[in-house]
Amino acid sequence: LGDAHWEAVARANLAEALLEAGRIDEAAAPLDEALELHRQAGNQRSVGNVLRMRSALLLERGDTHAALEAAEEAVEIGLALRDHAPEGFWLLYLGDAQLALGQADQALTSYHRSATIHRRLGDRSREALAWQGAGRVHHHLGRHTEATGFLSRAAATHRELDDRWREAIALDHLAHTTASPDQNHPEDAQQHRREALRLIAPYNDPRANNLRQRLTTHLTTE
Repeated sequence: LGDAHWEAVARANLAEALLEAGRIDEAAAPLDEALELHRQAGNQRSVGNVLRMRSALLLERGDTHAALEAAEEAVEIGLALRDHAPEGFWLLYLGDAQLALGQADQALTSYHRSATIHRRLGDRSREALAWQGAGRVHHHLGRHTEATGFLSRAAATHRELDDRWREAIALDHLAHTTASPDQNHPEDAQQHRREALRLIAPYNDPRANNLRQRLTTHLTTE
């Protein structure tokens, strides 16, 4: 129909669905096309949203510096728009890129900023994602007691919201933390993994299959 705006929206939505499913290579082309169309139209909010997806894709591919740049640009757009909703959401992706680069202090700041914003907005799901990020940072730093606290809160909130996929992800991270030498709760870790496997049983996309394989491997080797 020659409608560039809705073409860009459709391509971005397609890219996000593919990215969430773990079909990374397939997501790249529609993501690039959506970004170009939104840039041409000067739609900054949509540009920022595509950039946060681009950051996630680049992180999956191991291009952490480019992932950081994309997330930083997205957050800058959110700040320029003076819109806390996208800023708080995109901070999650900035934290992910910072953590992947070993920038633990910066990542913790990003996650805490995101949690604060989402608490003010009343978005419990994304606030829980920020707690989850903070828990991962504390695990990275060897602060396993703090990590357990954040990850347990995240898993409980996802459970209350009936978000099975995100609860499973939180439980996977929680299992790693509770199995650490200073925590030394292998039975709890195994229970978290069994519960995560139950939660993802209905899903057969590549990302779910990869998580299932990882959980199963830990259950049979530990």
